Amino acid sequence: LSDNSTETCSPRIAGPVNDLICIYGVLISTQGIALVDLSRAKTEIVLPRYPIFEIHLDRTLVRNVGLGFNSKANEFVVVRLMSYELIRDFQSNYRVRVDLYSVKQNSWRKFEHDLGNVVIKKEIGSCRNGSLCHWLVQEYGRLMYILSFDFNDFIFRKTPLPPRLYYPGLDVIKQERIEVFVEGNSLALFTYPTLGDDYVLERWVFSPFGEKEKWTKLPPIGPLLQVSKPVALWENYGLVLKYCHDGKYLAYYDYSTREVRNIEIPQKKHDHVKLIEYKGTLFSLRTQK
Repeated sequence: LSDNSTETCSPRIAGPVNDLICIYGVLISTQGIALVDLSRAKTEIVLPRYPIFEIHLDRTLVRNVGLGFNSKANEFVVVRLMSYELIRDFQSNYRVRVDLYSVKQNSWRKFEHDLGNVVIKKEIGSCRNGSLCHWLVQEYGRLMYILSFDFNDFIFRKTPLPPRLYYPGLDVIKQERIEVFVEGNSLALFTYPTLGDDYVLERWVFSPFGEKEKWTKLPPIGPLLQVSKPVALWENYGLVLKYCHDGKYLAYYDYSTREVRNIEIPQKKHDHVKLIEYKGTLFSLRTQK
């Protein structure tokens, strides 16, 4: 994915949607984007580069990517959120440019939308058969919320986080870490303290459809010793955790039994592990060509 063999490239993964994942580098100037078919373990498309001419900055351009499926046009779509810093009158502002890639047309186009002064924290995932993709976003120095993109209607939506995560009367988030995952067609949010070895994971679930859209608090998980953070969900059965004990490894927490067991994944010393939930289907990207 990188044009520079000496450059560190820590690829990120968006998806899966049907059998596809999107692998990309965060540096837009030298690192590419590819669609990979998991059913065949093969790279299907390396997306063409999209030069940016109207933004001339000395700052690094960083991107986040979402993968989705437009059922109206029967095609896969990649949305790219390109974050950059804009300095005016000695004040720093963060801006996000949005671009869309069509698999059918094999081309990019700019999507006119002003997200304001925000920082894209991380990609959460896709749901509803790929019709929605979510990111955790923070307004510069203030509110955090979930940003969603609808691939059928081509609109952005904002979902505020549970009010209990903020200090009373303030738009400032409490000193807690936040992880958000797609759970079926809902969103699952976990919070845990920034310090300490004895963690209790608070959790909420949000269903973004229907008449009553709200966060529902679920029973907490823990206390758990030497847990670093939650890293993935397995439907509504359990939670995969990053564990720290005599090195780093993964563990699985079973919701029903409340038991924790280790997960051994062979890896090299400097490997980064990314877990995604994937169910094989008969759908193939080859029908899009």
